[in-house]
Amino acid sequence: MSDPVPEETAAELHRAQQDLQRLAIMEPLTRLLHRQAFDERVQQALADASARSRPCALVIIGLDGFRLLNEVYGQRVGDRILQGVAARLRNFVREPNLLGRRGGDEFAALLTDTSDADAAMHATREMLAGIQCLERVGNLEIQVDASAGVVLFPADGGDIDSLVEAGDAALARAKREGGQRCARFSPDLGRAKDLRIRLEQRLRRACEARDFRLFYQPQVSLPDRRLVGAEALVRWNDAELGDISPAEFIPIAEASGLIDGLSDWVLREVCRQRQMWRQVGLDLPPVAINLSGVQLRSPGCVRSVLETIDEFQISPEELEVEITETWFLDSSSPLAQENLHRLKMAGVRSALDDFGVGSSSLAQLRDLPIHRLKIDRSFTVECMRNARTLTIVKAVIDMAHNLGLTVTAEGIETADQEAWMHHLGCDSAQGFYIARPMPAEDFLRRHLAERARPAAPRPVGDAGPGGHSVQ
Repeated sequence: MSDPVPEETAAELHRAQQDLQRLAIMEPLTRLLHRQAFDERVQQALADASARSRPCALVIIGLDGFRLLNEVYGQRVGDRILQGVAARLRNFVREPNLLGRRGGDEFAALLTDTSDADAAMHATREMLAGIQCLERVGNLEIQVDASAGVVLFPADGGDIDSLVEAGDAALARAKREGGQRCARFSPDLGRAKDLRIRLEQRLRRACEARDFRLFYQPQVSLPDRRLVGAEALVRWNDAELGDISPAEFIPIAEASGLIDGLSDWVLREVCRQRQMWRQVGLDLPPVAINLSGVQLRSPGCVRSVLETIDEFQISPEELEVEITETWFLDSSSPLAQENLHRLKMAGVRSALDDFGVGSSSLAQLRDLPIHRLKIDRSFTVECMRNARTLTIVKAVIDMAHNLGLTVTAEGIETADQEAWMHHLGCDSAQGFYIARPMPAEDFLRRHLAERARPAAPRPVGDAGPGGHSVQ
């Protein structure tokens, strides 16, 4: 017969067993319930809520811009951010509510003490406010923000899988609307998600078949309205769904990993077209192609561009790459900037697109390896009716010129807008008033027609800055 276990030893053994049980259901980094344990406990809580006819709310929380933060600062910093968020969430989600990490930068909370949608949204806003902070990690200060999707049980789903799916759809809407907010699930979100899945499937087939068309939108010099370039724009007409806007399919291509294949097609098609024009003795102005942040962060980006240029035997000066200000200045990585520098050294020009919609300062322009600045269309319109916007646009144009950059006004839709932007000093313009995007053959015809006639006079607007006629 074995000796009895001392009372103190038995207590220590019991505590150790409890600790092991807790560790078995906890995610090690944040010490929150891991995905499987969270789902199992939620399913039990839902069964109890159903038996008592009590509503619950599931909240799916995602950090804004976390993937890029991880890429720029590294996993160690990312892990510290996740630990801080988890600690702050514990202050808002207490028993009998449940809190867990579903993976990556995504957290989930089941609110069993909520009475209705309004109460759930109020509690979620408090959680997001609690997450938001300026987190110090070593010598870095990093702004942490989050968005959330809110779903109700049983109104929006009867089990954990359907609730999470609905919550993810609501979270996606919150992020699309700019982040730092919560969105309530609605049936139209379910339909939108189904359409997105369908679009991705059709887009995947289109990428495999290269089922796209390339259009060119001309850019003209403002002093004499001569053709100085064009922007290459991809267009997709699906046999089943009809014309699909680039605003719809480009984000899907980026999220699904199809952007590389699509962009490679655009690059090759531009180079192929230019090679054909050169073979028949035509020397057209440079063409700009759009590079996404996903591509510019790729180690093989520059090699791919230069190898394609070499394959089609065109000059690097015949090509320009455009990067949007929102992406580049808010979330670029050292590799992205290095790639732009390498393209510049190889002779490929670059432009900063949509300038004015991001959070950049004029001082940042000094260090960017760009040749051209494209002022966003919203500034083109606002500077004609808002004195403060006019002052900003003047400063941007003057600063750009002092840095040796040329300036293009985007979104020109009237003669007055063209005259104003010329008066302010823009070098070139692009927009529907100048010309709509057109197939390659129409762009070529425009070029040939322009060569055969003298420069067109610049239209005269009614009134320029300060109320004076623009001559």
